[in-house]
Amino acid sequence: MRATILARSWHLGFHQLLGCTLYSLESTISQRKAELAAEQNGKPSWTKRLLLDNKLLCSKIREEADELCRTLEEIEDKSRTALEMADVLYHAMVLLANKDLKIEAVMQVLRQRFSQSGVEEKRGRISQG
Repeated sequence: MRATILARSWHLGFHQLLGCTLYSLESTISQRKAELAAEQNGKPSWTKRLLLDNKLLCSKIREEADELCRTLEEIEDKSRTALEMADVLYHAMVLLANKDLKIEAVMQVLRQRFSQSGVEEKRGRISQG
């Protein structure tokens, strides 16, 4: 029983850390976006460059997603997969900021999907489109 309680505590702590990390990243990206609107837009940054160039941002998302897939296809190690996934998340979150969306909107969609199978969810999207 004690082991179960400890496992649950660790699990909750992990999810809080994950949330904090994503929200911290979101906050940093939002700061860079706000700097673009200010007269003195601070030092140059990659995030600002991506926010100003939709074509570059979409290109980077495609590139990073491809690199992530190659870690599976080419049987690369887990650390490489984690690195590429971090790149995908970062660039996707810049896109969210560009669209004035918060990560919480994505989390809400994911929470809603827990109540149905992936097949049902996809069928619902097809019938709506």
